[in-house]
Amino acid sequence: MFFTFVVMKIPVKNSVLSLKQFLLSQYFYDGLKITFGVVLPSIICYQFGLLEAGITISLGALFVSITDNPGPVMHKRNAMIVANVLIFAMAVLIGFTNRSTWLLALEIPLCCFVFSMFTVYGLRASSVGIAALLVLVIGIDQHLDPFKTWMHALSLLTGGLWYMLFSLSFSQMIPYRPAQQILGECIHQVAEFIRIKGDFYDVHKDADENQTRQINQQILVAQSLDNVREILFKTRKLLRDSSVQGNVLIMSFIELVDLYEQTMESHYDYSRIRSEYDPQILKNFQRAIHKLANELEYIGRCIHNHELPQRKPRTEQLLLELKSQLETREMQGQLTLSLKKILVNLRNILQRMQQIYSYQQEKTVVPEQRKKELHRYVSHQTFDWKLFRENLSFRSAVFRHSVRVSLVCLAAFLFARHFYIGHHSYWILLTILVILKPGFSQTKKRNYERIVGTLAGGLLGILILYIFKDTSTRFWLLLLLMLLTYSFIRIRYVVSVFFMTPFILIMFSFIGHSNDMLLVQERILDTFIGAAVAFLASYFIFPIWESAQIRTMMSDMLQRNLEYLKSVTAYDTTDLATHSNYRIARKEMYVSTSNLASAFQRMLSEPKQKRQYVNEANKFILLNNLFSSHVATLAYAVKQNDLFSQDQVKELRKVFHLMQEAYTALVAKPMQIEEPTLQHTTDTFVEKDEAWAQLVNIAGELKKMSLQIGEQG
Repeated sequence: MFFTFVVMKIPVKNSVLSLKQFLLSQYFYDGLKITFGVVLPSIICYQFGLLEAGITISLGALFVSITDNPGPVMHKRNAMIVANVLIFAMAVLIGFTNRSTWLLALEIPLCCFVFSMFTVYGLRASSVGIAALLVLVIGIDQHLDPFKTWMHALSLLTGGLWYMLFSLSFSQMIPYRPAQQILGECIHQVAEFIRIKGDFYDVHKDADENQTRQINQQILVAQSLDNVREILFKTRKLLRDSSVQGNVLIMSFIELVDLYEQTMESHYDYSRIRSEYDPQILKNFQRAIHKLANELEYIGRCIHNHELPQRKPRTEQLLLELKSQLETREMQGQLTLSLKKILVNLRNILQRMQQIYSYQQEKTVVPEQRKKELHRYVSHQTFDWKLFRENLSFRSAVFRHSVRVSLVCLAAFLFARHFYIGHHSYWILLTILVILKPGFSQTKKRNYERIVGTLAGGLLGILILYIFKDTSTRFWLLLLLMLLTYSFIRIRYVVSVFFMTPFILIMFSFIGHSNDMLLVQERILDTFIGAAVAFLASYFIFPIWESAQIRTMMSDMLQRNLEYLKSVTAYDTTDLATHSNYRIARKEMYVSTSNLASAFQRMLSEPKQKRQYVNEANKFILLNNLFSSHVATLAYAVKQNDLFSQDQVKELRKVFHLMQEAYTALVAKPMQIEEPTLQHTTDTFVEKDEAWAQLVNIAGELKKMSLQIGEQG
């Protein structure tokens, strides 16, 4: 039954095409790299009769691999250097103190607090802290003499340095593959977003349910866009390299972001459209939009798989047929204005798709002016004591989490030291470190995945150990299970744990553990104990509820949307500085939208009594999405050199005042955004359509919702 569940959940569909996509993905690539980098030292040492030393070296490689997350090579290198230093230091420290319960009782909570606080510096720094804590936890029961302690620490360091050199060498050999993989996956997410937009034209699908799907997909798109920016704009080789490949990746991404904004523009009152037009014409629009999504997905798949697209987007014929159908209906006296606007938008999307396609076929160069400003599109993390010190307060979610981790790990250690009768008591601490996350909903999700994966994986492990007695067969199964574990660990954690459990059981069978069933029982029991402790701790010990933070995210969303609108009103086709400001404001709006929607999703998985203003927050998110869509519509008109009429200037000022008042209602302080200097013209100006009236109405509704939330405290 679990196997069926796994097959349903994994992203590899039953087709050769999808299997190829997975085998060429960054996830499988990372799984292959980690498996090879970790296992090779043990294989080499085994040939010389030094298996125990080889396992220790492999363990050091495994610890450092935790920090080897996707991103710029420079960041990976720095993280792995720091990880190696900390791993060596922690191995020495725990080696000389693990005989004293009192010293460990001081050491464990202090180290757990400090290394958990690394989270303030971002996910990569957090992974460095986790690597150091794993060395601490695994070394608790290793009682070695001083000489062996130093040798153990040096072996771990050797493994860590080996893996670092191995990983960096891989990056040098294929410098563009990670960027191609991440960009291809990002294009796939945008294509799925377009496909969901197309479903609004299906009268048989619930519009509200589809709206929820769209918001969820926006979260994935925003995260993907941010991942691509991180690896493209922070990789010096890509920015400085004059090769065709680097330029193609950057220009394709720039075009993709503009294409995504074009899809954001096409938001309409779908209920009204469904009631005004017959289902057949709407079905034709859905078919054309799905065709656009399929062709964009094809281009993304080719980039991801390092292939040259063989066919150009051919949706143009479908769009011509739609145009002909609209003209026929217009001749019959039917109103087609809304559908005409949608058709124009689809043409613009198609043009951008064709531009991305052309970049894959022809040589292209990123303009020097654009290259110089690309670093502005990514956030830069500073590693200074000031940021650490600022978070030493219970107002900080990271501080509360760090205190919680230190207290829980101390309690688990004392329990294991005085009451536990198993042989691997550190498994409880390991489970807590892996499961316990800053937020309750994150811990709850990880808890479920860990328990289900361990139970099912334990059954698989027993089956493998019972059937396969041959050492050689077990070794090849070990490699396969390791590969699958590290291939799925970032995309399907439950599947990763399912493969991880038998891989650990087979590994212990190689180092002399005689009772396989007892080992499985102990692993499952330790997982249940650690999971239960982590779950209870996230609820009772300095809990972090999303409702306490979501108001801040709402206010940030208002500010980012208003900055986005301000950048549109200041856009000047002859002034490149305004172009850059506009793109940065747009990017910040996307990130803020994703953060708010993600927080709302997490809040829905929390206990009901801990949720606040759920309905208001849901409506607030929908209104902000509508606001962003209408600003995108306005941006398209401004880019055509259209200006504002006197009435439109007045309406824009009204929108600014309403949004500022909404912000003040949420956080009880004025917004730090000055109203732009708006000029009007009597020449050709932006066409005043439905978007204008909606922009003012939405700003008014946002103010109303903000006042309601503010009154609730």
